[in-house]
Amino acid sequence: MDHNASFNPKQAAAAQKAYCETEGIPMFAPYDGICYRCGRNIFLPTNGSHGAVFGITVEEAGHRLITGCPHCNYSYVE
Repeated sequence: MDHNASFNPKQAAAAQKAYCETEGIPMFAPYDGICYRCGRNIFLPTNGSHGAVFGITVEEAGHRLITGCPHCNYSYVE
């Protein structure tokens, strides 16, 4: 299985929008996936130290409220 198969910015943004609509909650994540602070796409992976991968997968976007950037930790709620 391709490690990056679950990272797709358009699908993840659509999944987050659908999740928020279904749950009746506001969408805090940027609609285009580009972080307001660092400019990186929250729905694409970046490599951290010790092999950690940061980014929000399509699956995550469809099952939890995104409230901040996984890359720079900026909060979209405040």
